[in-house]
Amino acid sequence: DYNKYLSIIKQNSYRLLKLVNNFLDTTQINNGNFTYRPQNYDIVSFVENICMAASDFVKVNNMNIVFDTDEEEKIISFDLDNMERIILNLLSNAIKYGSDNGKIEVTINCTKDVRISVKDNGIGISEENTKLIFDRFNQVVDKSAELKGGSGLGLTISKQLITLHGGDIYVESEVGVGSEFIIILPVNND
Repeated sequence: DYNKYLSIIKQNSYRLLKLVNNFLDTTQINNGNFTYRPQNYDIVSFVENICMAASDFVKVNNMNIVFDTDEEEKIISFDLDNMERIILNLLSNAIKYGSDNGKIEVTINCTKDVRISVKDNGIGISEENTKLIFDRFNQVVDKSAELKGGSGLGLTISKQLITLHGGDIYVESEVGVGSEFIIILPVNND
């Protein structure tokens, strides 16, 4: 059927465009030519709104998403577009590598700095692979797991963008139990 093949061509074209854009972005970040526009904004409501917007997609994938925070509002300086990209990438990975009828927990803790956690109860990552997870083009999937596709650039770009914010990201994971990606952002204002 003509429309079926046209749809496949269109879908693969978008995938290729995304790959090229990711490659260009990571190169621009490395060269210091990336657009970074931080502004003072409430990080709590920002992340919560992204979770709410993603909830239907999470449910379609037979999963649930839970959001929790220890503060109702926290104004810090961050780039809204880039932070959205980071959070969506972590949610996308949690869905992709999560378990059927699984749960994604997004929590924010503002005790000292801003700590954003995205936790799933999916396939997990082995200890040796957690050291490689943020490397460029290194899509890490343990042998027991099905390869889910992608370029392996999402976490590299996320780490680069968080570094631009003066923050850090790391992962805690166990195979067969799940993964928790933790973003640490400094509390600063423009």
